Amino acid sequence: MAEDAVGHESRADLRLRAHTLLCLQGFRGEGYSPSFIDNLARIHHDLAEHRDQWVEVVDAPDTVCGACPHLASSGCSLNGDGFEESMKAQDRLVLSLLGLTAGIRVQWSEILGRIRTSLTGESLPSICGQCRWLPLGYCRDGIERLRAADSVTPAGLIPAQELRRGRMEPP
Repeated sequence: MAEDAVGHESRADLRLRAHTLLCLQGFRGEGYSPSFIDNLARIHHDLAEHRDQWVEVVDAPDTVCGACPHLASSGCSLNGDGFEESMKAQDRLVLSLLGLTAGIRVQWSEILGRIRTSLTGESLPSICGQCRWLPLGYCRDGIERLRAADSVTPAGLIPAQELRRGRMEPP
């Protein structure tokens, strides 16, 4: 790990849930609502263009969640009341697998490197559980694309011009 790529400052440029770090690998321009898609597409584009972007990795609602129609005062309500606890458990698992702690400030390139060396697409079912996006294989493909890259580059993400633009409720 590069010493200058990790810090503990309390403020970062972008706040992301740990599990969202994996979701970003498979984002294809689909989501829960037009505002959610636009928000995630902007974040995706910014990270693809700026691998030196600082990210505060958290285990709570983040910048992506802010535009989600399933965000409630108690956190994620995608699958009903109390669902936030399962999201927090998923975040804690991803933090552990990537060797990070909640609240840490890390550059996006460092996060990509940790995903690339710590996970495979086949790891996702044990991490993501019953995620409705998992059967589509987008995140698996994205992580495998990242692992196949010669170096940790934003090329792990799908180029913005190839993103679909639409609302999709997965199976």
